[in-house]
Amino acid sequence: MWICTSAAQSRLEGIAALVGDELILQSQVQQQYAYLKQIGTPDDGGLYCEVLERMIIQKLLLVRARLDSLKVNDEQVERELDRRIQILTAQLGSPEAIAEIYGKPLPILKQDLRGEIREQLLAEEMRQKILSDIRITPQEVRDFFRSIPPDSLPLLPAEVELSQIVFWAKPSPAEREATRQRLEAIRQEIRAGKMEFAAAARAFSQDVASARQGGLLPEFTRGQMVPEFERMAFSQPIGEVSPVFESPYGFHILLVEKRVGNRAQVRHILLQPTITEADVEKARQALATLRQQILRDSISFIRAAIEYSEDPVSKAMGGRLSDEESRSFRLPLDRLEPDLYFLVDRLRPGEISEPTVFTTREGRKGARIVWLQKLYPPHRANLELDYERFAEAALEVKKRQAIEKWLRKARKNVPIEVREARCQEALAEWEKASEP
Repeated sequence: MWICTSAAQSRLEGIAALVGDELILQSQVQQQYAYLKQIGTPDDGGLYCEVLERMIIQKLLLVRARLDSLKVNDEQVERELDRRIQILTAQLGSPEAIAEIYGKPLPILKQDLRGEIREQLLAEEMRQKILSDIRITPQEVRDFFRSIPPDSLPLLPAEVELSQIVFWAKPSPAEREATRQRLEAIRQEIRAGKMEFAAAARAFSQDVASARQGGLLPEFTRGQMVPEFERMAFSQPIGEVSPVFESPYGFHILLVEKRVGNRAQVRHILLQPTITEADVEKARQALATLRQQILRDSISFIRAAIEYSEDPVSKAMGGRLSDEESRSFRLPLDRLEPDLYFLVDRLRPGEISEPTVFTTREGRKGARIVWLQKLYPPHRANLELDYERFAEAALEVKKRQAIEKWLRKARKNVPIEVREARCQEALAEWEKASEP
């Protein structure tokens, strides 16, 4: 993630580099360097100048993006700003830690970052424009594979391709209504002034993380919450306690603390109906019936997943599971969660498991069946089993070469001056390339 502070800071600050009319301030480089060090990025002595070099490249892309009249809108900027603040909070631990690294309170930092993020998004638009026509052919993939020394080909662990169908355990109607009434009683106590919302959240909310904060949730934008929660957060008058409403997580009431455009911050109280063993067994039996229909070819697994599965992520892909980071459908067997690993380990390719009860990390209970579509045994990487991997790697090399070619041409037309003393030698080629 690339974070830096506003280039609109005083021109009296030290200038690390000039790219055409664009400034790169020493403070920008120093703060990005401090962030990378804080999250454990290795530094053999050259990291600071690597940071500056990346900023020079970004400025070159930015100059061209402006010449080409590329645009990014305010919604894109706000969405990216929220994403980065969330990542920073997760990596550094707290808003206070962010303020310490960047030397300013979070609200001021966010204001400063908007201009920089707009520039970064414009630069990325330019990068995507440069790469828009880059494709890879099967022959290029084969040539790339042959260029790798055989003893350099990696050993890959066992991997699997899986699909699942999930049924969540649902509480009885009587338990749902009892939970709704319990929350309604809490709501009436708050409305009558007998209890503050924050105190009620600490005492009763089953969302443990927010309960400690008096029910306060981090600021969010449209699209980040489940639809039921989002509709209430963006329609309820500020400062008023909402009616009781239901989401996949249980029953809620909320209090809007602030709302500006597509951004809101709320407090909420969550009560979850009790799920009994009978409720879980009911879900398991319903899934067993569906499994029998699949085995009899009355319906395909993919169609059944799309129509009936209650896990929205895998449902949208016909039940397929993918890696959260790489989005690959090939999952290392030894990185599966324990319950799923032991379930898959008993299957042969093509088999569909019996319905198995499981509990998510958030405590939600349900049942699932799993289809083991493919099993890749441990092996040395080869073109037959790993064509897609090599195609992706070859494409990345081709893209990198295209960017490098573009940069060689661009820096001949844009004057570059490196003023940061510690990087003048390391980055001397950038200045030479831009000399007439």
